Amino acid sequence: MAAKKFLLCFHDFSVWNYQTVMPILEDLKEFVGAPFSVLVIPDTENTEEPATAGFKAALAQLKDEGFELALHGFKHKAEFSQGRSYAGLAAMSMTNREAEFAGLSEFESSRLLQQGLAAWNNLFETASGTPTKPIAFVPPTWWSNKYLHLQVRGEGMLYEDRFSLTNKKGKRYASPVASFAGIPDFAVNPMFNLGEFFTKIPAGILRIALHPTDFPTHQARIKHLIRAALGNGRVLTRYENL
Repeated sequence: MAAKKFLLCFHDFSVWNYQTVMPILEDLKEFVGAPFSVLVIPDTENTEEPATAGFKAALAQLKDEGFELALHGFKHKAEFSQGRSYAGLAAMSMTNREAEFAGLSEFESSRLLQQGLAAWNNLFETASGTPTKPIAFVPPTWWSNKYLHLQVRGEGMLYEDRFSLTNKKGKRYASPVASFAGIPDFAVNPMFNLGEFFTKIPAGILRIALHPTDFPTHQARIKHLIRAALGNGRVLTRYENL
C-alpha cells in the first residue's frame, strides 16, 4: 500500500517580509528534516533596489537549499477590473481584496497571470537568460475563475485550488487543507483539530498551508501538526512529484 502524503506549503513569501520569514523557513526545514514548498508573491513595485536585490538573493538561497518555489499570484492584492464578476467582487470583499484572480474574465485572468510570470522572471534572471520556472501556481486565497486552471496548465504548471491539486497533465488529486490565516480566533482551535483529523484519513494529499502571520503565535501547534502527520504515516512530498 502506497504511503499517504502531505505537502508543507509556506504562503506569501515576498519582498516585504523575506528578512523575517527566512529564519522561520530554516527552522521548519530543520524540524521536518527536508526543504519544502514556498509560495512566492513576485511583485516588487515601489520597493528600493537594495530590498529587491536582497529578495532575489533570498530566493536564490532557497533554491540552492532545495526548497520548491511556486508562483502565488502577482501582487496578492486585487485591482479594479471591468471583467470581474459579482461573485468575484464578493470574494474580494470577504478577503480584504486579496483574491486578485476571483471572478475575472478570460482576458483579464490571462493578463494578470502573464504579469505574475513576468515579475517572476525578473526575480530569477540568470546569465543564460533562462529563469527558473515556477513548479506550481496557487491563486491568492484560492478564489479563482473558470479560466485560470487551463491557463496555468497551459504554462506547464500544477494548479492548486481550495480542495484539490491538478498537475500539468490534468490529473487531479483530492487535497484537504489546514490553514490558519484569515480566520476568526474562535475557529483556530477547530482548524488545528481538523488538520490533525486530516492526517489520519487514508485518502487525499493533505496540505498544511502556513502564512507569515501564523508565527510566532501558532508555531508550537504547527510543529505538533507536522509531527502528527509524520507520526500517522504521512510522507512529505512536493508539487513536482505529483
